[in-house]
Amino acid sequence: MKDNQKTEEIWQPDLHTEQKRRKLLVKLANGKILDIGYNEFPNDFLKETVGFDKQIVRRPKNYIKLIQGDCQKLSKYFSAQSFDTIIAGETIEHLENPSAFLREARIVLKDDGKLLISTPNPYNILTMFANIFYIRPGYASHINLFTFRTMIELCNYTGWKCVKVFDASGGINIWPKNRRFFLPFPKPFCYQYIYILKKSKLKQ
Repeated sequence: MKDNQKTEEIWQPDLHTEQKRRKLLVKLANGKILDIGYNEFPNDFLKETVGFDKQIVRRPKNYIKLIQGDCQKLSKYFSAQSFDTIIAGETIEHLENPSAFLREARIVLKDDGKLLISTPNPYNILTMFANIFYIRPGYASHINLFTFRTMIELCNYTGWKCVKVFDASGGINIWPKNRRFFLPFPKPFCYQYIYILKKSKLKQ
């Protein structure tokens, strides 16, 4: 399977898509916010936010606190019901144990809080074409990709209810560096989904 830096550049979302995703997450978030996996794409539109990542390189001024750690063990770093909103943007696809993360997020989120997850859609048109030609779609660190249905099932199993889903159709950088071609996709084939989750009864 082809695996190189150029392949990753192809799957980088265009600036318009990324800004749209960040602004939407800000509109949906409220109260005390935890932004997980912030380091690669800090959200300049958030205020009074705690940043959490496995490594801390960037130190955005709008983040009041930065914590380095494993998001699959959130209760090790935070007390129960510490946050009103947890944002996990482009994070869950990188995790070895997504179920552990979802269960831990449930602990540190308030009962009336919300979990916002954005993650790539494996049925994106370019991803499907890449698979046909044995080209690795996306980043090498994307070890778990979720269809709309499998994401909903995983959330239900780990004690979450999906109350709404947004699609980020966007555009993909498919030309040489510094050139953009904006190609909108229908919802089933969009670049990524944004899930709004609320706590539900935890299945044993």
